[in-house]
Amino acid sequence: MTMKIPIKLLKTCPINSEIYRDSDVGDLVNSIVEVGLLQPIIVTPNNLIISGHRRFKAIQTLGWNEVECEIKDIPEDELAVHIVLYNQSRLKVCTELLREVKILYSNLWVGVGNNKGGGRNPKIRDVIGKKIGISAGSIHKLLFIEEHQPELLKIIDMGDITINGAYTETKRHLNFISLSEYVSKRKKDIPLNIENLTIYNKSSEEMVEVESGSVQTIVTSPPYYQKRSYQVDGQIGLEKSMDEHLNRLMTVMRECKRVLKEDGSMFLVIGDSYDENGSLRQVPHRLSLAMTDDGWILRNTLVWHKRNSKPENAKIRRWGTSYEFIFFFTLSMRYSFDMDKIRVPFTQDFSTALTSGTPRHHKTDGNSSIRQHTFLRHPLGKVPRDFIEDDVVQTTLNQNVDKYVPDKNLEHSATFPEKLIKPFILGTSKEGDTILDPFIGSGTTAKVSLDNGRKCVGYDISPVFVDTSYQRCGELINEESLKVV
Repeated sequence: MTMKIPIKLLKTCPINSEIYRDSDVGDLVNSIVEVGLLQPIIVTPNNLIISGHRRFKAIQTLGWNEVECEIKDIPEDELAVHIVLYNQSRLKVCTELLREVKILYSNLWVGVGNNKGGGRNPKIRDVIGKKIGISAGSIHKLLFIEEHQPELLKIIDMGDITINGAYTETKRHLNFISLSEYVSKRKKDIPLNIENLTIYNKSSEEMVEVESGSVQTIVTSPPYYQKRSYQVDGQIGLEKSMDEHLNRLMTVMRECKRVLKEDGSMFLVIGDSYDENGSLRQVPHRLSLAMTDDGWILRNTLVWHKRNSKPENAKIRRWGTSYEFIFFFTLSMRYSFDMDKIRVPFTQDFSTALTSGTPRHHKTDGNSSIRQHTFLRHPLGKVPRDFIEDDVVQTTLNQNVDKYVPDKNLEHSATFPEKLIKPFILGTSKEGDTILDPFIGSGTTAKVSLDNGRKCVGYDISPVFVDTSYQRCGELINEESLKVV
């Protein structure tokens, strides 16, 4: 039965707000103004809304007094199921889908057997998936993530990670092993006496082991806020608030400032993340401003363009991200910088143009003549630009960092390429200088430093990553002792 009901008599169903998040209805308001209300609101005999909560919110905004409603006599214990089924065409984030899945698992007879026993039957998942518009495999992965690492669900909702990516990260989490377990699986002990390399298994918020003014160059990439867990108590990146995260990073930056030489340099590779509203948190910019307020001098903001960046969630409504910022900081105007160490080759076309000059027409005593201007080029190449567009991501894939760990689930997932940071080290330091990485991770900074005759000091709170770095660098001097079982 369909009839018009006064707006003031309609009541929203609390179950709806338990399943679906409150969303903006601006577009819906405009649509109703243009073409009218295309579908009636579905209510129970006592005027409880079952389907049409967004439409109801929109017509309230428009100031309607009454609205066309279809009355359905639905038992109270079936309200949740009907709300889910009436919202089949709704655009939903993963947490909303997960709530729908759990309601159908608990209440719906799907034709392949009653699902009161927990819902692990693949056939039941398939039927439910068809009803809400996702695959049975995605249902399995969402339930798995919720059980073992539920904090990733919100990150999926924000579009910063896919369901598949979060599922892989969760499996990584479950397979995490301690350093002692790791060492026991190896043929020989970790060579902790690698010449010119020292790594401390602790937080870099206090680097008392490093003498003040002893470091020439710092290259690092701190954990990104709310991106991933390394399953170590006290790690940076999982703070409850962004302010707390930035405060901890600034504690590390002040220690970096203390240990850096007056003519030293720092390169900070850092990406951003999205909040629960889908807004960029602007962590790189906030940190950069905080550092300049603290006395650092920002020389460049480099853009690292990732040609082969990871695929984005297909449901995001924004441009995909294919870059990260690299901030180049110094402490004074007297910083060491050897441009000749980092020059890049001229392109063939540009090289030809520089040597041949550009024809220009001039008038001399009233007569037209052609004059050639020849530009001198540097024999070692041109000055590199602040847009790094080399295909360095592929270089990361070729580093084979995962061969240094006994289980692929322990691979450091945020490795930056050796090719990316090599110019930073060569251009701002000399052989024998000390390079620091306060978040050493898989040891890329250490390896590039040792490869180029520098010393390296590192910190990492994860014992597994400390060991990974030692193995990777130890291979330079004793490959046989580093083979993994």
